[in-house]
Parts: sequence; C-alpha cells; structure tokens
Amino acid sequence: MSGKLREQWRELREAPAGKRFRLRYEGRARERKTVWARVLWSALAVILIVAGIVALPLPGPGTVVIALGLALLAQESLVVARFCDRAELAIRKLLGKRAR
Repeated sequence: MSGKLREQWRELREAPAGKRFRLRYEGRARERKTVWARVLWSALAVILIVAGIVALPLPGPGTVVIALGLALLAQESLVVARFCDRAELAIRKLLGKRAR
C-alpha cells in the first residue's frame, strides 16, 4: 500500500462514525484538480458498483466491491457521502456496535 493511500485509510478509519465520508468528501474538494478527474473517479466508482451487483449471485466479494465503489463515489458526491454516513450508523446499530 502506498504512503498516500495508507494515510487516507488512516484518516477515514480515525474519523468519527457518521461523519467520516462527509469529511473525506470535503477533504477531496480541496484537492480536486479538474472536472475530468472527478468524472473519471465517478465513472470508476459506478463501474465497481455495477460489477459488484453483477457478482452478487456468484461466490465471491460482490458486497465488498459495491462498498468500495460507494466509498469512491462518496469522495466525489456529497449526497452519496451523506448516504454512506447514515448507512454506516444504521449498520452499526443493527450489529450492536457503538459509533466512535
């Protein structure tokens, strides 16, 4: 794992639950270079989400691929970032884990 990717993962992991995806979106908003970069990242995220949906009936990590696609898309869309934050809290509640 590269140093920058490792640092981004640490920041995401240490951010408070229910705010981590919005905070990552806001951080990326300051880093954005061009509209084309945003379009390309969004397209990659959508491709991952579709691939995960197609892979759901097959044995393998379809759900993980969908989650990765949503996390990538959350970096480029505030609406998706808020959805991911709410979904994380709902999943934590369902699993009985406290938000930290």
